[in-house]
Amino acid sequence: MGFTATASSPAIYTTTLDNGSVTLMWMDQQRLKFRFVPGYKWPENSPTIAADHNPASWTSTMAAAFNGGFKLSDHVGGYYYHGHTVANLRSGLAALAVHSDGSLKVGIWGRDLSMTADTIAVRQNLQPIVRSGHSQARSSDNVGTWGLALHHAWNVNRSALGQLSDGSLVFEFGNHVTPKAIAHYLVQAGVHDAVMLDMNETWPTGFLYRHSSSGIHGKRINSSIVKNPDIYYQRSDKDFIVVSPR
Repeated sequence: MGFTATASSPAIYTTTLDNGSVTLMWMDQQRLKFRFVPGYKWPENSPTIAADHNPASWTSTMAAAFNGGFKLSDHVGGYYYHGHTVANLRSGLAALAVHSDGSLKVGIWGRDLSMTADTIAVRQNLQPIVRSGHSQARSSDNVGTWGLALHHAWNVNRSALGQLSDGSLVFEFGNHVTPKAIAHYLVQAGVHDAVMLDMNETWPTGFLYRHSSSGIHGKRINSSIVKNPDIYYQRSDKDFIVVSPR
């Protein structure tokens, strides 16, 4: 599996697999920082800070962005943001945690993730889809194990975020894929732990951005992504992660 450097940043590489249906985006944490931006509708009842209402505070430097997780009302786990626990964090669930130095860690709450003084945001979303390098998708899974899609479909657009043992991150977008396929490609990429993110036709996103004298220019990491890159030029209805150079 080979990654190709993007024009936007030498710290971000992408590869497209499975006849174009899956794209992986590898990100180097040594050269990148990450920021969580809450949606204005979801996660429900999220607090905000002044910077969340100022898109220029992220659009001026962002090199990439991708979607967050499910609605909290789907009972997928807890959520913490800037000193406020909006929904209780549950041991054993997969989570992404963003820290004040711009680092992001993916892992299992209570095993390798816990609240620290520099924790800015924690977003849980179901059980880990990859745990200790192994897929957690099983033949015994039912149609709702990894989130109940529209019309109870197995093959839908899905996204996930995984972390390698060296700390680098891999975001995955899959077009009309199963949870098993999502896990398979993350494992193939060397991911140690991974959290499922959003799904269904329009919610999964993944964009790259470059900057010029005429402004910011975004593009999809996969042509099957429904939404436009400019959706993250302001707060969106759902939360998302901004990736910027350090």
